[in-house]
Amino acid sequence: MKALQINDMHKSFGKKDVLKGLTFDVEPGEIVGFLGRNGSGKSTTMKCVSGLIKFNSGEINVFDHSIVKSREEALKCMGVSIEDPALYPSLNGHDHFNMVARWRGVSKDRIKEMEEFSGLEDNLKRATSKYSMGMKMRLMLSLVLLSKPKFIMLDEPMNGLDPDGVFELRQELKSLKNEGCAILFSSHRLSEVEKVSDRVVMIEDGKVVYNGNLSEEFRNTGLVYINTADNEKAKDVLDAAKISTKISKEKGFENYIIISDYNVAIDKILSILYQANISINDIYKDHPTLESLYKSLRKEG
Repeated sequence: MKALQINDMHKSFGKKDVLKGLTFDVEPGEIVGFLGRNGSGKSTTMKCVSGLIKFNSGEINVFDHSIVKSREEALKCMGVSIEDPALYPSLNGHDHFNMVARWRGVSKDRIKEMEEFSGLEDNLKRATSKYSMGMKMRLMLSLVLLSKPKFIMLDEPMNGLDPDGVFELRQELKSLKNEGCAILFSSHRLSEVEKVSDRVVMIEDGKVVYNGNLSEEFRNTGLVYINTADNEKAKDVLDAAKISTKISKEKGFENYIIISDYNVAIDKILSILYQANISINDIYKDHPTLESLYKSLRKEG
């Protein structure tokens, strides 16, 4: 059973087609980073999934509950934060926690845990109309996570968070994942998406342009660069060991050998060159970043 299944979803506003046959899913116990430039359709997708707006055609299921035919059951599985935090301005932070806890049947211990997670401390006694945007984001995130829903959807959850807040959110998301929670979140902080996500779904112009598992398809690719006292000899020795190499012509790396097989163990390379009495000046692995992948896909689009 999928936590989220979107099949061939279309959405238009007037004559403008925003989503054009969008299809992807999220598994239980999986964190999926949802990427795309402004206007690509990310927020529209999330609003359709959460039932805030209707889509023209296609299908959205949350744990096999249709957001159209079984809306209430689908929403019971979700914790959602999209765009500006939806808070009651006259209520304070404690009031919000107690209100959501009554709706969701949450224990006092969990309320205390998430109040501490919010980092708002004495500000929990203040009306949220007095909160900064960062404080509102902290409170809203804590409320979404309060009941440990089976599926969480977050739009730019790191906005307004300081480095400590980002670290704590990262740890909380991973903890929820380990408990089987499915998480879909969008963020412009690509380095954080890379640290947290198991998979990335990238959309452009209302269509999926990349859907990849970071641990398998992304993190295990790249190049190994080596600088030795005798690159020509080193290249011959490594080629003889059936490790494919070439002399780099990249600017700034003219004195390096490139090994295109990223999965060759560094220890094996060192051992071969040591036995051939070739001194190594520098060696490192370079894998593509999520930022470089994002930029390349935008160019292709």
